[in-house]
Amino acid sequence: MVEADFFDRDAVVVAQDLLGCMLWHGEAGGVIVETEAYADDPASHAVAQGPRGHLMRETHGRLYVYLIYGMYYCLNFTTNRHGPGAVLIRAVAPTHGIEAMQARTPRPMPLHELARGPGRLCRAFGIGREHNGEVVGERVRLLPRHRPPAMACSPRIGITKGRDLLWRFYIPDEPSVSRFR
Repeated sequence: MVEADFFDRDAVVVAQDLLGCMLWHGEAGGVIVETEAYADDPASHAVAQGPRGHLMRETHGRLYVYLIYGMYYCLNFTTNRHGPGAVLIRAVAPTHGIEAMQARTPRPMPLHELARGPGRLCRAFGIGREHNGEVVGERVRLLPRHRPPAMACSPRIGITKGRDLLWRFYIPDEPSVSRFR
């Protein structure tokens, strides 16, 4: 199991180190293949005052789950004991609990598309708003990677501010990685 101090570091470092780790929730499991880091940059929820970004500002090693577009949940792990930070889990390559994942989708999907993108990932793994604020390891667990995978970086997806930051990390040539537009 990934220990709590794993998240007590800068979000950009944690985002890279999460690639290749195993994500588990219930019977669903898979390898993290794409992440994005957020800190005190203009695209981060932490810069907006109010309740939305408080987990990013005040915790590390917790789940930050929020709703986007009124329909999709996004899974983040909070980071950095001494400042704001979180890592968005953008994609997972499913390895376990495939039938359960398929049952949660509105239509059959190829394996590599089940958890491609943050909304599909949360749906496939059964992660929702009720997980927000939980300590990593309670219900959503992480197992460390055996060795660092190949890694590439790019601008984050779906943001208008902070596009100059190359804080999206992914495993190249992995079919479950989001399509970059």
